[in-house]
Amino acid sequence: MQTQQQGSLPDPQTAAVISVFAGYSPPVGSYDELFAAPQQMRSHWKRFAAAINRVGNEEMLRRWTQAKRLIHENGVTYGAYGDPLDKPRPWELDALPLIIPQKEWGNLSAGLQQRAKVLELTLADLYGPKKLIRDGVLPPEIIFAHPGFHTTLHNLKPSMGRYLHSYAADLGRAPDGGWWLLADRTEAPSGAGYALENRVVESRMLPEGFRACNVQRLAPYFRALRETCRRIATRHKDNPRIVLLSQGPSSENYFEDAYLSRYLGYTLVEGADLAVRDRCVWLKTLGGLYPVDVILRRPNTVDCDSLELPSSSPGAIAGLVDAAAAGNVAITNPLGCGLVESPIFMAYIGALCKTLLGEDLKLSSVATWWCGDAVGREYVLANLDRLVIKRAFRQRGHERQVTEHLKQLPNDQLAERIKARPSEFVGQERVVRSTMPNWGGGNVSAAYLAMRAYMIASGDSFEVMHGGLARTSTELGSLEMSLVSGEGSKDIWIQGKEPPQHDSLFQGRHEPVKLRRSGDDLPSRVADDIYWLGRQVERADSAARLLRAVTMRLTSESASHLRSELPMLLRTMADQGQIEPGFVVEGIRQQLPAIEENLPISTFDATASGSLRSMLAATYSTASRVRDRLSADSWRVLVRIDEQFRAPATGTWDLTDLLNMSNELIVDLVAFIGMMSESMTRTQAFHFMDLGLRIERATQTTSLLNNCFSVGQEITGEMLEALLQVCDSLMTYRYRYLSNLNEVPVLDLLLTDETNPRSVVYQLLRIKDHVDRLPRTESQPTSSEQRMLLSALYAVRMLDIEAIGENHSEDRRRELVEVFEKLEQHLPQLSQAITNKYMVHAGPSRLLTSIDQVRMSKP
Repeated sequence: MQTQQQGSLPDPQTAAVISVFAGYSPPVGSYDELFAAPQQMRSHWKRFAAAINRVGNEEMLRRWTQAKRLIHENGVTYGAYGDPLDKPRPWELDALPLIIPQKEWGNLSAGLQQRAKVLELTLADLYGPKKLIRDGVLPPEIIFAHPGFHTTLHNLKPSMGRYLHSYAADLGRAPDGGWWLLADRTEAPSGAGYALENRVVESRMLPEGFRACNVQRLAPYFRALRETCRRIATRHKDNPRIVLLSQGPSSENYFEDAYLSRYLGYTLVEGADLAVRDRCVWLKTLGGLYPVDVILRRPNTVDCDSLELPSSSPGAIAGLVDAAAAGNVAITNPLGCGLVESPIFMAYIGALCKTLLGEDLKLSSVATWWCGDAVGREYVLANLDRLVIKRAFRQRGHERQVTEHLKQLPNDQLAERIKARPSEFVGQERVVRSTMPNWGGGNVSAAYLAMRAYMIASGDSFEVMHGGLARTSTELGSLEMSLVSGEGSKDIWIQGKEPPQHDSLFQGRHEPVKLRRSGDDLPSRVADDIYWLGRQVERADSAARLLRAVTMRLTSESASHLRSELPMLLRTMADQGQIEPGFVVEGIRQQLPAIEENLPISTFDATASGSLRSMLAATYSTASRVRDRLSADSWRVLVRIDEQFRAPATGTWDLTDLLNMSNELIVDLVAFIGMMSESMTRTQAFHFMDLGLRIERATQTTSLLNNCFSVGQEITGEMLEALLQVCDSLMTYRYRYLSNLNEVPVLDLLLTDETNPRSVVYQLLRIKDHVDRLPRTESQPTSSEQRMLLSALYAVRMLDIEAIGENHSEDRRRELVEVFEKLEQHLPQLSQAITNKYMVHAGPSRLLTSIDQVRMSKP
């Protein structure tokens, strides 16, 4: 490189290249998105390069680190089809976006709109008159050999006559700079939610570049989606009930489902939440059945109806096809529209366009030859080394494995398979996709690129998203089968000439809206999950406080074997399942060394149902099923808890480390409980969450009191202090009674004080308030759960705490213990009664562990 003359200024473009893209060298033979020639930046990148050059590498790295942290805290994950671990993996977003000029995007959009029209008209014909087959445009095998063609859907007229509401296309750029269409996505196109999350993160990370490039907004696409869903409703058109049908937390796209349902304002449901009655679809809620007008579906067609379709999914909705045929529910996309995703259609797309629209294709497809045609078969067999062999008919979720298997076969075996069943195979041209730099924290490297563009039906045409989802891979071949195979992702910026006007998904409308204060449309499954979320988070909080109290005493200056409160605390830990019951036997003091050694290990043992680590895992798992009901801040706290409260991977650690981690965990759990309490509107979701929390807190406090005040046990000041500490009431006691520890005021504060939010009676009153608000028939003014609560409240309120303290008799102590035992029986029974009444149809029964099992087994 030549030395700059003194006083001269470097060329801004060259400076940007040196600063940001230093060391980047695109592979030979591919179109590079950034450079037209070595160190010659394409014109539409210059504004972005100049903007981030001013930011600098150090600041870029700081922002990129923050962006990765935000993605992690938001829980953005994806599990690809065929993942051998069947485990969601973190979403990888690169700092550098893909930038496309507005003029180029306009031309590409026109080609995509044309293709969507062709495919929609093709679907209308194949599920109707089949003129394309009669006229010889398409071979009969295209439907009669297609496993995705279901005769039960024949002549099933979709709402508003639209056979395609949502469409996505996978694209790659050819070496000459033109775009190739690699695959059509018409069944239930995924990825729009990830594109939106990428945009949110990227625009915050690089606002200077975002403004400099006049990046077009994504909101018009999502607004068109909402409008389309509203327009296709056949009933209640003014305010239709729209649900987003998900495959559940086990789905690879569950993050996106929860994200979109929250963003669009639609109720997130699973198949078990819906039922068909009288050819109508209903949402099963605590308040009864509510009619559903529109289903924005995510499952494949075959997983939607267990009666009419060959479904093996437990979430299939029996009778859905019949309800759609009756016109009582609109489904987007309509059932069966995934038919035209299959590669065989790409061999005929040019002829279809000419026949249906009288036009030539504006957007080239990757060249495809169907082996069922003699000419196509001959070409494929003669060029096996140059082509990618695929199944002609797409099997969603399996095509990647099948294509990879075919790729591994020797040519002679592959040829034999094709000759044996020629109609089942196609050959496609190998795609040499474009490249662009991955920033990767400052280590710039080349990545191959593919892109998914999204369209939504709007009027007589389609609204194209001004952006999309770009996926990258380090190897050329990994994206040949599917875009989901990518290793990383990029935001796509459509660069405008002028700054875009402010746009938002929610724009004011002049129609009047009926005001609402609360809703009773909570699905029973969600009520079940959110009830158990309340129980599990409180159980974890109680276990953490108990663990902290024990650990503090094991690490204190005083000798552990001299502490009178330890046996009581350890018995309670054994009840919870945190330690083995074998430790809590006579002669416990001789076992303290073993307890000290094993406590850190047992705490983090995820395989033990009563360990604190397993409690937190259960909490995280349950929360993931109701993500659409949790605020972003609440979810971030749970992510931090799940991430941080784990056994250190390396190095030595002991009880002191466990004590510090317990302190941090309690702070995070309190933060989560506080957010849920202060941020949730007082709807049924809140009542069930807080109901679970209060039942669990009453259960745990009762267990602790019972272990402390058991008959025949001497009660010491240290035991009372430990009791107050675990129940988070030590400060209140000291404020009221100074340093005088006595069992009467301790019992009063923790058992019968209605002003103490940690007392048992306070929990019972809150539980009663929630139970009184649960739906019930007018013919049953007093429910069984209300009667249980009244009995428990009566037993606690009738206790004469002062008399128990004054007499110190075994009979008085036994009277107290009998109340504790009554509570330990009534609380699990109350929980079971609520479950049976409101949530038993939500799914299989949950496993009751440790302390619950003990209580339920008592006579």
